[in-house]
Amino acid sequence: MVFHILIIDDQINLPRFIAMELRAEGYQVSIGSDEATGLSMIRESKPDLIVLNWEIRHSSGPNIHRRLKAIAYPAPIVIITTNDESSCWSAFKLEAQTRLTKPFSMNDLLKTIDYHLQYQTQPVGGACLL
Repeated sequence: MVFHILIIDDQINLPRFIAMELRAEGYQVSIGSDEATGLSMIRESKPDLIVLNWEIRHSSGPNIHRRLKAIAYPAPIVIITTNDESSCWSAFKLEAQTRLTKPFSMNDLLKTIDYHLQYQTQPVGGACLL
């Protein structure tokens, strides 16, 4: 089974690098560059795991996280954040499942993704969507 990972991040280089590394590990990967695109991609492709930049434009990271939590979207969400205290605190208040602080190692991200997906026996596929 091939797991699908969606990266939502408005940067250019970091998501491309992460996607390249994840594809080399055998994952299917998509990239959304903003809140609207990310939510649309979630509706259309039903990813098995989401890597979400907490500081994307207009604080969209927390907005996306709130919307997914409100509908109990079943995919794990890995938050990528700066070491900024307000970012860490807002992720904590929204009960973010997993948070990696920039800079992080690719090995840490891969271990985190593997940890979340090892408990998933089938793709998210039929989840209730936004």
